[in-house]
Amino acid sequence: MSNFFKARVRKIAELPWADLRDLLSWPSNSTIQVNNPNLLIAKAANERGEVFAYVTAEPILLVDGYVLNPQSAQEDDREAGAAIDAALAQQAGANRMWVVVPDEAPIMEGEKFIRVLERIYQRDTTTLRLGGCDLKQQLTYLN
Repeated sequence: MSNFFKARVRKIAELPWADLRDLLSWPSNSTIQVNNPNLLIAKAANERGEVFAYVTAEPILLVDGYVLNPQSAQEDDREAGAAIDAALAQQAGANRMWVVVPDEAPIMEGEKFIRVLERIYQRDTTTLRLGGCDLKQQLTYLN
């Protein structure tokens, strides 16, 4: 028999007591940042309401490309980058930023090495024209 799972996402402060208890007491190899105000908790439950998994997440920014003025000094590049980081984080409401560092760049202060599994969530909307009215169809898939 196949279970039908439904997921729900809430901020940690909005979790019902039973979910918070299970999240913090079930065995895990992860560190849960309960003091992070941006922390989101996703819960997957089957059709009978039995919870099978919790996932913690938070909004982050991914910086995967940049262009520097060839006449600028390294110190100016760092300060310009810090100003851009702050503006992006504020506008996106994220408190973390992941920067993809080119392979040829030297190791930088504060650099961490992490394992990454990339999952790209895309939502495509197509519009069909039928007899003078627009019909929007939303396609959602996960790579």
